[in-house]
Amino acid sequence: MFDDVVDDGVARTRLRGLRPEASLLMALARPRLTSAAQENIRDFLAVSGADLDWGLFLDQACRHGVLPLAGRNLMRYRLVHSPEGRTLAPYRWIYSYAYEGNRRRNIALGDEYAKVVRGLNTVDLAYAIRKGPVLTEGVYRDLGSRRMSDLDVLLHPKSFPEFARIVNDLGYEQGHLSRNAEHVVPFDRETQLVWRVALANSALPFLKSAQRDDVELFVIDPCFSLFQSRSGITADVGDFLARAVDTTAFGELARMLDPVDQVIDCCVQLHVEATTLMYIEMGKDLMVLKFLDLVELLRGLSGEACKTLSARVRGYGLGKVAFYALYHAALLYPDDVPSDLVAEFDSGDLEFLDTYGVLDDQRQRWERSFAERLFDARRGLSLAVPSTVPVSRAIV
Repeated sequence: MFDDVVDDGVARTRLRGLRPEASLLMALARPRLTSAAQENIRDFLAVSGADLDWGLFLDQACRHGVLPLAGRNLMRYRLVHSPEGRTLAPYRWIYSYAYEGNRRRNIALGDEYAKVVRGLNTVDLAYAIRKGPVLTEGVYRDLGSRRMSDLDVLLHPKSFPEFARIVNDLGYEQGHLSRNAEHVVPFDRETQLVWRVALANSALPFLKSAQRDDVELFVIDPCFSLFQSRSGITADVGDFLARAVDTTAFGELARMLDPVDQVIDCCVQLHVEATTLMYIEMGKDLMVLKFLDLVELLRGLSGEACKTLSARVRGYGLGKVAFYALYHAALLYPDDVPSDLVAEFDSGDLEFLDTYGVLDDQRQRWERSFAERLFDARRGLSLAVPSTVPVSRAIV
């Protein structure tokens, strides 16, 4: 099922033909670096650092959402200097600013989103915080290392009117940011109609102008199911909300998906975004950060929880989706994704791994490998058909 692991002296992946800048990125894209990993990176930079295209490295680190994390690792472990003080990686200030700026940005977002959480708690509304905030605070445990943007909230459709009232009272409106970023403009009827048909599992996002240099806008994304309506997967949102567990988000008591459901959510979102035309066009389809999120969530599961994961995946008919996410995560992080877990969901349909556009009713197949596409910034330009889903806002 898998090719052998490629160890180029700095990173261990199953991706062949990586440029040295991509190998360095993969080595640094980890919440923790062992002593051996630190030495490998330092040795690599001592030999190859002067020949690297550092502009390309920065571009790829941004595209893959890991610049704050990579920057933190370069600084924290003093990898930008040799033991004698010789510079191994230029532009230390960029990495310092990326990490510290992201930390301050996340604090600003947290201060705002805490008001929303308090509002939801006040009315005892059943909800679960998803994705970014849960990962940043609960998994990475470092406000500067992972970029946060939206506040994603799972809730029952019948709770939406009360939810909308709460966020409206806090100054949020459904729409897009005006050209001068001063106010929110309501969506046109076409956008509302297409969104209602194509993305029926969620409501249009609520926005609030932030009026800050580090945060352009605050965004709340309510959804009513973890699954796209066109996926054919049915599940009672009440089951996920009933399994939700207590957590602390932005200093407030909150509710989040239980750890197994978080892995399921991550797999589903990873597959949807990697294979949907809109995300491919924006270059947000394949991001190292998304695979790293999955790896870190898996790391937190006990053996018993892994058995529960297998049962739920099969119960919801998500075998192929889980296989897609786990298989590709194992290409990037071969030592961190159990091969037996990947094999458990292998149906033998490997063509599925190269298929995209199904949810757009435009089934297509990639002619190039995952490894070739992952670090190709122009892959979205090769699409045979464009997305017909209007983008509700800039992806922050």
